[in-house]
Amino acid sequence: NEFLGKINWYRKFIPNFAHIAAPLHKVTNKTKHHRHEFKWGPDQQHSFDEFKRILATYPLFLEYPDSSTPFVLTTDASGIGIGGILRQDTPSGTK
Repeated sequence: NEFLGKINWYRKFIPNFAHIAAPLHKVTNKTKHHRHEFKWGPDQQHSFDEFKRILATYPLFLEYPDSSTPFVLTTDASGIGIGGILRQDTPSGTK
């Protein structure tokens, strides 16, 4: 669930995101009255590996900065890690 929560931010930049994520949702979904049994199989491993490959190789949204548009820096930290995103929100979308 944690991995899907983090990668979900990239869904608008990854073609076929829902299709790739479907095997992971199968093992993490739960309903109000029933929790699915967690079984990690070849489909889940392929999905996980595909997301890793996409994030490592895709130019997801690399753009030249637009000096006329403000930058937005978002940071997060905890006792075990730190992260950040630098972006620009433009009329044509987030860069």
